[in-house]
Amino acid sequence: MDQLRYIIDLFDDADPGVVAAVDKYFLENGPVALSRLRSVCKGELDPVKGAIAGKMLVRYNKMLALRDLRSIAGSAAKGQECPLLEAGYLVGSLSDAALSREEYMEMMMPPVMAVMAEISESRTAVENVSLLNHVFYSQYGFSVSSPFDMTLDSTLLMKVLASRKGSPFAVSLLYFIIARTAGLPVYPLCFTGGFVPVYMEGDKILFNINVFHRGEIFIESNISKMVASQASALGVNFDVGEALVKKDQSILVMYIEYLQMLYSNAGEKEAQMDMEDAVEALGGKRYLTVESDEDEW
Repeated sequence: MDQLRYIIDLFDDADPGVVAAVDKYFLENGPVALSRLRSVCKGELDPVKGAIAGKMLVRYNKMLALRDLRSIAGSAAKGQECPLLEAGYLVGSLSDAALSREEYMEMMMPPVMAVMAEISESRTAVENVSLLNHVFYSQYGFSVSSPFDMTLDSTLLMKVLASRKGSPFAVSLLYFIIARTAGLPVYPLCFTGGFVPVYMEGDKILFNINVFHRGEIFIESNISKMVASQASALGVNFDVGEALVKKDQSILVMYIEYLQMLYSNAGEKEAQMDMEDAVEALGGKRYLTVESDEDEW
């Protein structure tokens, strides 16, 4: 801690070489250095040093979070699954640099563990998703506040984890994080402007999951009708020909895009740019705006 307090004194040094050395310290020590800095920020510092430490925390948290998101994107480009649990923390920390990984996991892991305790390879897909829904909607009480909820308080993950109620994008991301961390093959069926969770068996869609109605399961051949219905609930013009099943990374990007829009609406330009940088770190592909669909996410 004494070394870190000394580094805080160096942060605003006019010498570029000193600043570069401080940057190097945080890049090399990563989460450990950030954890120590968070502890220092929560301790007793005089106002001047406290302001400097807070500024450092925001800077280096963003630097490291974007670096890790780029790494996740690079792995996804090689065919690996996006670790939604970790990626959710990285995005959450961009909105709140003081958020520690321990605090995030303390709130996120109980529903994950509850689902893992219930599901089994010996059960059918429908049975396992029904158990997931029971834990998510009944045991933990998560719900969508409104299909048209456009407030930050109902979209920031930690706030939604605490209140158990949130916007469709936030609740859906939590649903995906819990399902995927527990090992269930739930993926987003994407179209311009939104998505619908679907349960996959290999390359085949077994059924659609309606996050707006307590995870209601649809086992119908005409899935386009159901997707169109949910697109309408989101206020999106839908063309069934556009719908493609994407990888986990896609739901994360859509959530970030939505946050970016909310920060823009709130006039929080710096936070808006942080979300812009996060989208770019994950590859730059967008889903809530019309773009070509050349990638394979």
